[in-house]
Amino acid sequence: MSIPPGLLARRTSELPRQLWHLGGLMSIRVTAGDTDGAVSVVEQRAQRGYSTPPHVHSREDETLMVLAGELEYTVGGRDGVLKAGESAFLPRHKAHRFAVISEQAHYLMLITPGGFEEMFQVVNSPAPEDGDAHTPTDPGLMAAESASRGATLFRDDPAERARQAELLAAAPGTAESYRYFAAQIAGPGPTFDDVIDGLVVAAQRIPSDPGHARALILLGILAETSHDAVSPRLPEILHAVGADQPESVLLALAFLGAHFREHADAVLAATTGLSDEDRQRLERCLADPDPDRIGRSWPTPALWELSEAERELDRRWRDEGRWDAETVRAIWDAETTSLLAFMGAKADHHVERNTRV
Repeated sequence: MSIPPGLLARRTSELPRQLWHLGGLMSIRVTAGDTDGAVSVVEQRAQRGYSTPPHVHSREDETLMVLAGELEYTVGGRDGVLKAGESAFLPRHKAHRFAVISEQAHYLMLITPGGFEEMFQVVNSPAPEDGDAHTPTDPGLMAAESASRGATLFRDDPAERARQAELLAAAPGTAESYRYFAAQIAGPGPTFDDVIDGLVVAAQRIPSDPGHARALILLGILAETSHDAVSPRLPEILHAVGADQPESVLLALAFLGAHFREHADAVLAATTGLSDEDRQRLERCLADPDPDRIGRSWPTPALWELSEAERELDRRWRDEGRWDAETVRAIWDAETTSLLAFMGAKADHHVERNTRV
């Protein structure tokens, strides 16, 4: 049950305003009660090593404003650094985190609409004006109180990620381990480098166990949000897998490779065994935008054989629309997304149907 705004405003005004949070000193300067719920302002002073767990809000946005020192932050899979006088917007529905990377940092956090500051007030102990003893923050309590306010904390568990990666490196492509990594990738939280490392190692075992083609599919999904992290690993994957593979592996390899135009030649060379329809889908995804091919890719370019009269009608249609380069790119990318979705679903179906465990 949601808390009525008026009650929430009163509660945040009545709770402690100076707290120890994750080892940093937090001062709540403006509460929801001060602004009729519109905004809250939190001031923080913290030392190097202070770090928030990755989390995502469903009800409020946050804005960081650095007054002194430096913060490192990640939002929506993108990293950045803030120096004194700089700010960053951390919107709701996008996972984010930040950490102090200077010796000390002094910054403000604006919460809109206000109210989430109550979580800090409930889970942390008051900081006496004349004391400096840091009272630890209970991570379990913080996660529970955040969840009750529509926010999700992603508690990092590198040991479990390492365990699952070891299972894939030493055993057949077990469904349990792949479900674990799928949850890591599909959730709104950040994807850690060791997830990519574990999937690349698993993909290299495909020649001995084609069931590890699941790793190719997950890396393809990951490429859509972390392209630059996956792209450098593709050549070693292609080299390890090789071209002489069953259809399920080739389909998964095509889905992964279709995300990387910069590796087009190598991807096409590694997937020569694809059917004509599947290969034309792959070639279309790897091609540069071409107005003459728009509208003729779904479900595969192999189905589209136009007469000259039909091609002329297409040209007139585009000319009358007066498409500029930006419009062509937008339509091309939308059609590419449709093909990628089809390719991923088909690859997943074939891999699951042909996997032992």
